[in-house]
Amino acid sequence: MGSQQHLHKLLAAAGGPLAQLLHASEEHARLLAQLRQRLPADLAAARRRAALDRGRLRLGVSGSAWATRLRFMAPQLCRQLADWPYGPVDAVQVHVATATGAAPSAAPPLPVPLSTASREHLETVAKTTADPRLAAALRALASSNVQPAGSAEL
Repeated sequence: MGSQQHLHKLLAAAGGPLAQLLHASEEHARLLAQLRQRLPADLAAARRRAALDRGRLRLGVSGSAWATRLRFMAPQLCRQLADWPYGPVDAVQVHVATATGAAPSAAPPLPVPLSTASREHLETVAKTTADPRLAAALRALASSNVQPAGSAEL
């Protein structure tokens, strides 16, 4: 408990940089709460980030469908936020934002062994090329037993 009280004293110290950070964080939380009240419930739940800068409201949402819907609603949203305590909103900018700390949606593809036909083709091209470095690389690839990640079978 003592360390929490000490941290609060640091954050609340008047005029300090941490106090300014705390104030900005509280202001941002109020902005988000008011924005959440003015958005339809499903859109408010899809919103991940929001920032207001000189009349431009930037919204990060969880998917492209939500982003499209918000872009379509942008003129209506600007009108709704005309009397906002943070100042009028002149423009709404929307982007798809991933959740912080989110795991990748799919695992990278596993290497696939080269087919016999692909291996033979690489050897043939290596024999006919005039560039010795390219020929060596093609032979190494043909004998490696795996296909390069992200490439289709040759």
